[in-house]
Amino acid sequence: MNPTQRTTASLVDDAPRAASIEEIVVFVDGQTDPTGIMEFAGVLAQEYDAHLTGVFMRPAPAVTPPEMFARGTGIPRVIEARQAEVEGIEANHRAVFDDIVRRNALGSEWRSVPYFSSDAAVHARYADLAVVARPDPAGQTAGPPGLVESLVLTSGRPVIVLPPRSTASRLGRIEVGWNAGREAVRAVADALPLLVRAAAVEVLIIDPERSRGDHGPEPGADIARYLARHGAKVDVRRLSSDSEDVGRLLLSQAAAFGADLLVMGAYGHARLNELIFGGVTRTALHDAGLPVLMSR
Repeated sequence: MNPTQRTTASLVDDAPRAASIEEIVVFVDGQTDPTGIMEFAGVLAQEYDAHLTGVFMRPAPAVTPPEMFARGTGIPRVIEARQAEVEGIEANHRAVFDDIVRRNALGSEWRSVPYFSSDAAVHARYADLAVVARPDPAGQTAGPPGLVESLVLTSGRPVIVLPPRSTASRLGRIEVGWNAGREAVRAVADALPLLVRAAAVEVLIIDPERSRGDHGPEPGADIARYLARHGAKVDVRRLSSDSEDVGRLLLSQAAAFGADLLVMGAYGHARLNELIFGGVTRTALHDAGLPVLMSR
């Protein structure tokens, strides 16, 4: 790998400040323990004094094979029993949510929608930030199939995707994947409230000579200046991939930086109900070991 290059931007006096975060929506379901994701959302909402909305993706009642053969009066009893089970799960999740809201002194709202609801993105469109857990391949899913991808591609809002078993954390160190493309510009703009409060921000540019968009004469200098004017403590790092997988390199560098959050643009599109992503986006969605904020 070629030696890295760094540029550090100084803060600018009387710099404008990014808008705050006023509304956060967190998606939870009945398949996994919701404590980690709701604690994360609660900590974030408390830091910004934001309103927190919990959206419970209500699962369809599970029916055992013997129950599938119920007849006559047995059918209503099976339906009632399974519905009661779902209601119990939601009540437990709601209790966790209410406790987090109380401890963090948050304004809040709880919504319950069908597990396979096709309008989940609607709940994110009226929030400043959406938080959702990535499905755990080793266990139960963390939401309806395609929920994470759909939110990223169709909600029009920034989405923080948490890895399985993620815990609450202050976002003190933030890595930004930057290629000067439109999606990256959108992600940085959406993440500004987080970036200006972070203790350290590293803008990572991989293979600037091959990136989309116009970096200018010194790759990273303009984005560093922009962030510094908003008050961010920013450092720029440029490196060559030397034919390594760019997505995995981005994740490894975020880990080396000790990042609490990765900010990046999401590259892809939805076509005929098919969600198609670029390679770097797909790697971050499926493999990141830290929360990832994606915008498109």
